[in-house]
Amino acid sequence: MNPVYQRVPSSGDHPGPYPTYQGSPYQSQGQTDFSYQAPPNKENVRPSVQVTQHSSTSIFRPGNPEVDVPKPRTRKRWLLHLISHLVTALWLAPIAWLLYLNYKRHIIGASVWCPGKKCSAGVFESDPNNYIQRANQLDRNDHNALGALQFVAKGLEIWFMLVATALIYDVAMVFARRGGGLPLGYMLTHLEFGDFRNLFNWSMWTSPIPHANSASARQRLRTMTLYLFAVLAAFLTLLTNLMGPATAVLVLPTLQWIDTPHQADQIFNGTGAALEPGGDGFSFPGCNNESLTLETYSCNAAAFAPSLDAWATSAAANVRQNAQFQNGINLGVSQEGAFDFTLNISMSDPVVWVPNRQVLHWLSIDLMNLYANVYGEANSKIRYNDSLTTVLQRTGPSIGVNVNYNMGNWTIYELSETKMVECFGGWTVDYKNFYTKCVQSGADWNTVNAWSNFTLANPIPGQKNITVFSMYSEKSVYFNDTDDFGSGILSCIHGRKLTDCDWDKIFDHEPPRDLRNTSKNVGITVYSTQGSNHDVVWCDQVAYLGFPTYQIDLNPSSASHGLRLVQLNNISTAPLDHTPLPVSPRWLLAAWSVDVGGTVNGSRAMVQGLARLMPSLLTTPATTNYTDDQREFIFLHTYAIGQAMSMVNYYFVNATEADPSVHVDADHPYLYHFCTLHVWAFGLSGRTSRLGVAVVLAGSFCALLRLLLVFSFVRHEHSPVELFMAALEHQHQHEFVGLHREKDWAKVRYRMELGHHGRPTFHPDRSHHGTPQIS
Repeated sequence: MNPVYQRVPSSGDHPGPYPTYQGSPYQSQGQTDFSYQAPPNKENVRPSVQVTQHSSTSIFRPGNPEVDVPKPRTRKRWLLHLISHLVTALWLAPIAWLLYLNYKRHIIGASVWCPGKKCSAGVFESDPNNYIQRANQLDRNDHNALGALQFVAKGLEIWFMLVATALIYDVAMVFARRGGGLPLGYMLTHLEFGDFRNLFNWSMWTSPIPHANSASARQRLRTMTLYLFAVLAAFLTLLTNLMGPATAVLVLPTLQWIDTPHQADQIFNGTGAALEPGGDGFSFPGCNNESLTLETYSCNAAAFAPSLDAWATSAAANVRQNAQFQNGINLGVSQEGAFDFTLNISMSDPVVWVPNRQVLHWLSIDLMNLYANVYGEANSKIRYNDSLTTVLQRTGPSIGVNVNYNMGNWTIYELSETKMVECFGGWTVDYKNFYTKCVQSGADWNTVNAWSNFTLANPIPGQKNITVFSMYSEKSVYFNDTDDFGSGILSCIHGRKLTDCDWDKIFDHEPPRDLRNTSKNVGITVYSTQGSNHDVVWCDQVAYLGFPTYQIDLNPSSASHGLRLVQLNNISTAPLDHTPLPVSPRWLLAAWSVDVGGTVNGSRAMVQGLARLMPSLLTTPATTNYTDDQREFIFLHTYAIGQAMSMVNYYFVNATEADPSVHVDADHPYLYHFCTLHVWAFGLSGRTSRLGVAVVLAGSFCALLRLLLVFSFVRHEHSPVELFMAALEHQHQHEFVGLHREKDWAKVRYRMELGHHGRPTFHPDRSHHGTPQIS
């Protein structure tokens, strides 16, 4: 007999039928049945239990002749179980491949759709129109390919949803079939966890709390493990909602600038700035060692005189255009080897950085080697032509100069025939406070100083020739009528005999910090028509050494205007306390292509420009608002200094043959050459990429965790229909008595067992709910 729970009417009850609760359909016949009687309208009445015998047959119970019970399908269920885990394992394969591609920063090429790695954009095409047509076609291919990859990312997201669903189900079944059972609120978690609103479901976080107090340590441990299940479900909720964008970040390549391997072929070993022009690192075209030793720098006139004059012509034109349209100054360009270059001027940095011709020479050789790689004359694994843009780069030395324009009196104080102090008035940094700047001159000083001079033949009839004096002094001092910054030079000049002063101590005095980098290793250039003790136009400059990266864009559209302009990148600003670089005054003569004491022909554009400007410059003091003539002169002088700095040679050690004792540091760095390719590639350069990797790795951990459960007791995966049928078959045993709210129902725990035919059955766990005791 099956037990039947019948409610027996009692006095005071309302008349009418009462529900009958059937017992378990799988109980054996002949068992004692219980009838549970409880008055619905009275409180605090102890229920009574009657023992009766009742015979009934459930339509789901085995043995019902009206039901054809299927045979067990254990083998098929095992097969489905293994296939489910195989699906989990296979999801790890594309994820691992994507992580590898992104970690290795795999390069696809000029297009996302690049079958056979043949998608050249024609970067080295001579006709820019062909390059543009190819780029447009590749762009259309990219659009279609990126759209297809969006579907791939969505497929991986859905695939992971299956993995996460299986994991949360397996873990739930482990709880349901062991220990104290699974709360009713968690029975369908594997179907609900994907909804983000599940995180805010109150039952999600209260279901582990039992109705009855958990007295034993084992019961409390079960409660804690159920909280871990809730945390796992919440974690998978977040993970599944983030997996879509995470996989998209990894699946979709991006346009990136990727450097080829940096090859160090040189170790910097010093510059020839402080030496006479020449050296083994750079030779002047048309000159030999004898002419350089004799300081006949006119030997390079054929190569360098036209370039300096071209700069002079551009300065005059640009200043006049700027005066008319106020659109700024376009700097002139010069050429070295295969490339053009100009001065690098920044509004935020007073230092003008000049590309080095020797570095440009090596960069031209790099270009020839690159062409050899592209057109098959050399073997290379790098597909230079399979990029949208190729930028050729080389690190190398560059000299920056800070030029200051002044106009004032030039006075020479003779301490002896071989020891002099030369002072120049009109020096200022703010155009409010003007000072006199003094430098050392002559052989009797215990510091280094030098000077040279040459003449500019004035082409204007009736005007005097211009004498140019180029000077270098290791130290300098400043003063005006009231202040000499503590050096003591003011009292020596105005109140004592010059020979009575300790001039070494005066020049050894440490200047203020804001003047420190303009007081050491100072270069001065004087433009004079009457000599000393007269007003002159003069400029002082200090030089710095840096190691920027030389860049040239080889894109055909960039070269369509006829220029291959090299740019300097990664230029550091010289700090106030950085010691300037000593520069020999002979380099200015080499820039002018004139011998020491020689004369520059008045037919040259540079001479004509200066001759035209000098009358105006000698009568107009320097102010913050430069006149057009002053502005043009500043450009002419800066171009001359820039020409000189570009010619300074440097020395290096072959990095591949260097002795291990060669020291490499910030002052003697490796000089690299490499290319930067603009290509479609995978990568982890951004924060979103790193977040995507974190999400995918968390998903991979979940997939591995699920694979560990392959040999667990979860060998039968039940569909929602099976669970629903089990719920319909279940006959409650008063576990809901006294519970009236959803969150209380959700706390009731059930153990799940398999019936004779693989269908699940529910059995309440009474140790964690508050069911009244039956007596």
